[in-house]
Amino acid sequence: MLAASATTLPLFAALTACAGPDPLSGPPPLSVGVRVLLDAVTAEQNLIWIYNRTIASYSALAPTLTALLAEHLAQLRAMIVEPPGRSVPRTVTSKPAVPGTQGAALALLRATEQSASTAQLRRLAGASPALAQLYASIAASEATHVAVLATAHTSGSAH
Repeated sequence: MLAASATTLPLFAALTACAGPDPLSGPPPLSVGVRVLLDAVTAEQNLIWIYNRTIASYSALAPTLTALLAEHLAQLRAMIVEPPGRSVPRTVTSKPAVPGTQGAALALLRATEQSASTAQLRRLAGASPALAQLYASIAASEATHVAVLATAHTSGSAH
């Protein structure tokens, strides 16, 4: 049987009145900044997926695409953060079909890179200085990928 003494009741009352997190309710909700970062991670994983599929479909593009893929893998590593009590999702949410020609595949990659660059720039608003620098750097990298992919298409490696 549990008995409470005059000295334990105030201690119990003080401990139950604490405003700290409830360990039984699970981890706290993710902040807006963390959710935006996780969206950026997912977008990078989607880019990596389409690069891998395109390289598998068009081996002649491998020299150019492998270098760009390596940059995306490095960017992903720079973004991965494991929030307390959670893990970063490792899933691809967008799996477009690889087009039937190399030129169309490069056009898809260019459009995807341009869209990704624009999305990174949108993430700048409200980002911490460190994340803003990371997002801006990735946006610039993706913009250069658009130019590289355009050059690959016109240089004849896409034919």
